[in-house]
Amino acid sequence: MLLAGVEHNLITFVGDLTVSNIVQAHEELGAALRQDGPVVVDIDGVAEIDLTFVQLLESARRKAAETGRDLTLRHPADGAVLEVLRRGGFLDNENSQRAQFWLQGAAQ
Repeated sequence: MLLAGVEHNLITFVGDLTVSNIVQAHEELGAALRQDGPVVVDIDGVAEIDLTFVQLLESARRKAAETGRDLTLRHPADGAVLEVLRRGGFLDNENSQRAQFWLQGAAQ
């Protein structure tokens, strides 16, 4: 399962988020971002991801920042997501806006 639900600007992803289902994730995230108000992404139930999901969320984060939208994670990244972030070099600068988005100040 990819998407557990969308509840008033809370989008919850579960299961595997890989290149095989990234189109669906893109559509669901895009729909949430077209709604008014802040968008919160819950990835606590994600079992496996690859770089496509990290890139999708990074793109959404940047676009949201450029347009003044509020996009946040419900909880700091951990588990499989954190591992992909580390391997992909997305957390090299702990003080960057990107690291703040993914880690929310939590220790790596």
